[in-house]
Amino acid sequence: MAKENSIKAIDTPKFKRVILIGMDGLDPKVLSGLMKQGVLPNFSKLGQTGSYFPLATSNPAQSPVAWASIATGNNPGYHGVFDFLTRRVTDYMPELGVFRINPKHIFGKREAMFLQMIHGNSFWDYTSDNNIPSVILKWPMTFQPKVNKAKLYAGLGVPDIKGGLGKYTFYTTKDIPKNEEGFEKIVRVKIEGNKIKTHISGPNIVKMTAREEALVELNVNILPDGSKIEMDIEGKKIALNSGAWSGWIEVKFKLGLMKTVSGIVKFYLNRTGPEFELYMTAVQVNPKDPAFIISNPDDYIRELANELGCFYTLGMPEDTKALEEGRIDEEAFISMCDEIIAEQEKMLWYELNKFKEGLLAAAFFSTDRLQHVFWVTKDPLHPLYNKEYAEKYGHVIEDCYRKMDRILGDVMRHVDDKTAIMVFSDHGFSTFRRVVHLNSWLSENGFMKLTQPAGKDDKDAGALFQYVDWKNTSAYALGFGSIYLNMKGREKHGIVEQGQAGSLLENISDKLLKLTDPKNGQPAVKNVYKTGSTYSGTETAKAPDIIVGFNEGYRASWQTAVGGAPAEIFGDNLKKWSGDHIMDPSIVPGILLTNFRINTESPSLMDIAPAVLSCFGMPQPKMEGKTLL
Repeated sequence: MAKENSIKAIDTPKFKRVILIGMDGLDPKVLSGLMKQGVLPNFSKLGQTGSYFPLATSNPAQSPVAWASIATGNNPGYHGVFDFLTRRVTDYMPELGVFRINPKHIFGKREAMFLQMIHGNSFWDYTSDNNIPSVILKWPMTFQPKVNKAKLYAGLGVPDIKGGLGKYTFYTTKDIPKNEEGFEKIVRVKIEGNKIKTHISGPNIVKMTAREEALVELNVNILPDGSKIEMDIEGKKIALNSGAWSGWIEVKFKLGLMKTVSGIVKFYLNRTGPEFELYMTAVQVNPKDPAFIISNPDDYIRELANELGCFYTLGMPEDTKALEEGRIDEEAFISMCDEIIAEQEKMLWYELNKFKEGLLAAAFFSTDRLQHVFWVTKDPLHPLYNKEYAEKYGHVIEDCYRKMDRILGDVMRHVDDKTAIMVFSDHGFSTFRRVVHLNSWLSENGFMKLTQPAGKDDKDAGALFQYVDWKNTSAYALGFGSIYLNMKGREKHGIVEQGQAGSLLENISDKLLKLTDPKNGQPAVKNVYKTGSTYSGTETAKAPDIIVGFNEGYRASWQTAVGGAPAEIFGDNLKKWSGDHIMDPSIVPGILLTNFRINTESPSLMDIAPAVLSCFGMPQPKMEGKTLL
């Protein structure tokens, strides 16, 4: 850490220990309702003895943005995280906003494979620089980990061993149509004498003239009664019953030149007949032999694995795509989330049991994914609402909150008067009933020119701006509510002059605020934010020009996120992803509970970082957030 960013403690510490527990997506309306019912005794106790308030979230209200703001105490203009997806300014193409491969990585060094995502310092940079023991577990946007004195295991942003966000594989005898969503993840297999010969795909092998995937043989024997299978992977025999998960299985891929890379997978057997269906998770980094650096120090992840065994290392491991695409069912998904929470809880207790002083921060995320999927059970007005389904799975979200309450209660028994505890969520939740195709709106209002409409069979609706005439386009949308001007001298085919930008932004903003849904006459947009007046900091130039703050029930479409433009502006949300939070920040605040009284009734997530430093008697560095003590 640079010396000019270092700060030293000048006061007597208020607390000897500080514990942060992040629970992604916990909503104040749901939490307060369950607290009033008396089913969350530990949340209630903490709120009564200390403080409990809604927590203002980031703008936009997206997890990568929010967690980066919590870490740094600053707005996105400082830390540089603006969306799940951003654009490559040289050619308009979408780029992941959660991890970035180092383009200069040419010598195969593990420490140079990826770039750090958060610009500037996080609160644990300051605490560890002051020799305060600091342990950070699964914090989002910390991949690739910064080298400092803190112990950190990175969360959201950690890719699979192929360098992707994590694609499952589905082995089946079933004939899947090519236009079916998720077709690219299908491996067709044949059963010959109750045996299946197939493979597990790994990273690419770079050859002189081509690239090909490294493969590991997967042999499956269907046992006579059809209720289970036996898999053979590199000589390891694994028995698996129908409707059950396997344990973690280590696989090694040969990449040539005596080089191998290790990964881990889990399987779920749907059925052996009449069609064979076997789901496999993405091949994830093996924590016992990591292919690239996902912790600081590098050996910390091995320490956790040696103590706890293998665990999910993918930054976003809860496979909502597999559920949406019908490759696993609700029971399998719930079981997956339960195991992820249990793994993270074990890590928390591994550290908490030896926690004598300093900082311990841990984050849980299945709370968010379960609400994304099962929110439909709470909303009879959702287009996918089904009473029978709601009765069957209406307990899932409450069960999740109860589980978090139980974990909180266990932790609170280790809290004394020299320990500060802060429990928070990065945002809340709401229903997601209708999609808005922002590029379609831009086209209809004359801000974007399309060479042709998207075809009916094009489910991505001309994704990657396939039909955009850039020479006659002044604005385009990418990501989940971000709009960019096609600026001359900035974008590859920019046409907007600097002097035109202000009036163009006003024109787009004014029209967006008048956007109403023809289905019900409701306004789809609550607020429009021009980033020049919303953000501040050295990274502001990388921000989108406009952020759309959608009204409750509305969100930018999946097609918008990747530069698509369907024929209509609005559509029903017909995906299992029925709840969301990427709408106006005022609609989806998070929650904050502390065991000490805070000095405001309107805390922001940017206040957490300065509060941590204040607990240790440290002066506040340059942060937008204000201390809560």
